[in-house]
Order: sequence, then C-alpha cells, then structure tokens
Amino acid sequence: MIQFDEATHTYSVDGQPFASVTQVIAGAGLYGDAARFWSEYAANRGRLAHKVIELYLAGTLDEATVDPALVGYFQAYKQFEADTKFFPGYIEHTLYSVPLRIAGRVDLIGPDWKGKGSAIIDIKTSATPAPATGIQLAGYENLYGVNSELPQPKRFALQLKTDGKYKLIEYTDRNDRAVFLAAVSICNWRKANVKGE
Repeated sequence: MIQFDEATHTYSVDGQPFASVTQVIAGAGLYGDAARFWSEYAANRGRLAHKVIELYLAGTLDEATVDPALVGYFQAYKQFEADTKFFPGYIEHTLYSVPLRIAGRVDLIGPDWKGKGSAIIDIKTSATPAPATGIQLAGYENLYGVNSELPQPKRFALQLKTDGKYKLIEYTDRNDRAVFLAAVSICNWRKANVKGE
C-alpha cells in the first residue's frame, strides 16, 4: 500500500521508503543549475495553482475565491481545456514501482485530444520548464507503464502564464526513458554505498 506524506513530500510502500521521481532526478544531478532559480515563493505558487486546478476539475472550486495572483494561471488552464477539450481521467494520481522502489504523483493523465492513446501532463508555472522536465515525464511514463498494458503515452509540459496564456510542450525524445532509468540506478547505488544518502 502506497502512502504519501504531504508535509515531507515523501513516499513509502508497506513502510519502506521510496524515492520520488524528482528526488531521483535531483540525486543524479540532472537539474543542473536550475536549482539556483528555485524559491519558496515560486514553489508555493506552483502548489497553489495545482490545487486550484485540482479543485476545478473535481467540480468543487468556488472560482470567486481564487487568489488574484493565481487567476492568470487558472485562466490559462481553462483556455487549454477549451482549445483541446482535454479532460483527465486521473488528477494528482500517485504511481509507484516496487522493483524500482520509486513513486511519483502525476498532475494529469487522460486521453490524447487528437484521439490516439493517452497523455501525461505536468503543469508548470515557471517562466521556462527545466531541461530535465522531459526526464521527469519519462519517469512518470515508466511508472504508468508498470501498471498499464496501454501504449506509451504522449508526454507534455503545460506551461501556464500569468497573462492567461499557455504553452504546451511535447517531449518526444525516446532516450529520456533510458536516462531516467540510469538516474534510478545511480540513486539506488548511492543509497547502498554512500553514507548519509
């Protein structure tokens, strides 16, 4: 049974700790210098924007209560929805792999709006998605594939902007999956061999 601790953003399965997809990527050094652009404000903004969209998709959002600082991001999501008619089957869905000992929470999974297969979408509120976003999505794709006989899904970052516009970025490099699996191997090796990991 998978458990997620929201406060520490950690996963465990039957009491055993599992690394998250983002921890695996960070542990392998794949974020590079992107960490220097991280701020608590940006992280909170992203979490709150995700929550607004989650409540909206669940049909429980009172739109009058959306913070003015988040309205542009919310309008951008609604514009994406109107343009594509995308409606996810899974929202903030947790996936995990026992053999790999990793877990992750996927923002959105649903049918590809072009009518072929499925799509995994990671919502971004940053100015530009980090280069490792393709690797992150490959991690989610890998976890999704563990639990599915469906064809490989398409992978997208949905960049929401404060002006109500959005940019949809598709990641098609099939090497991303191999890079992610190599990062898992590095992460697991470090846990077994490096003190304090």
